[in-house]
Amino acid sequence: MIKSLCIETIFTEFPFEQRFELAKKSGFDYIEFWSWTDKDIEKIKHLCEKNNLKIASFSGDQDYSLIDLNQSTEYILFVKESIQTAKYLGCKYLVIHSNALGPEGKVLNDYSQRSTLEKFGAMLNTLKYLAPIAEKEKVTLVLEALNTEIDHPGNFLSNTKDAAELIQLVGSPFIKILYDIYHMQIMEGNLINTVTKYIKEIGYIHIADVPGRHEPGTGEINYSNMVKTLRNLNYQGFVGFELYPLKTSEDAAKTIQDI
Repeated sequence: MIKSLCIETIFTEFPFEQRFELAKKSGFDYIEFWSWTDKDIEKIKHLCEKNNLKIASFSGDQDYSLIDLNQSTEYILFVKESIQTAKYLGCKYLVIHSNALGPEGKVLNDYSQRSTLEKFGAMLNTLKYLAPIAEKEKVTLVLEALNTEIDHPGNFLSNTKDAAELIQLVGSPFIKILYDIYHMQIMEGNLINTVTKYIKEIGYIHIADVPGRHEPGTGEINYSNMVKTLRNLNYQGFVGFELYPLKTSEDAAKTIQDI
């Protein structure tokens, strides 16, 4: 497992640019963030080089919805731009979602008037188109299911089974699942069995505890057993810590390093 620190949620008591140095001082070699269009990409590249950091992932979509076939052209163009940005930054993973998300993760359109079949068809169609592009550029797109109970009401993709079956239909090694343990504990539980069943489809993992989205050990998830399971499954990919520290960021970083 390779640990990555989300600087959108940790060290937020400091300016964004200072978080690179703090992440490195806390023992991390990889960081991740959310959107890229609102950031100075050249400065991020410089800060990574200065602090000997690499970027594990960032969001590859933004204003367009994967479940809206009418937005497919715009969605694809935006993902292509994100891939080129990822290549410039030396990043190998882009996070994608079923619905466009606004500030604080708000779902911009739940498309409640459209059928489930239509939404899945749109996702499959667009991902099938993107697969050879991702393969050529060697940037993996990881599709994240989100919880609709607390953080993202109205989001379409909200469970692992649907995400995994979609990934299987696409059939590309560069289109995978981002399995967010926090979101999936809220939506479905049964974490160890689910990870074990779909480990081949999982390309990235996010960690935070429930409730509160704080550091491991603050809530109900047995992260000792989760980490043991991932090691037994020989999972060697990224584990991103996208969480809000219960106390200080320094304490949270130490807890993460001790896992």
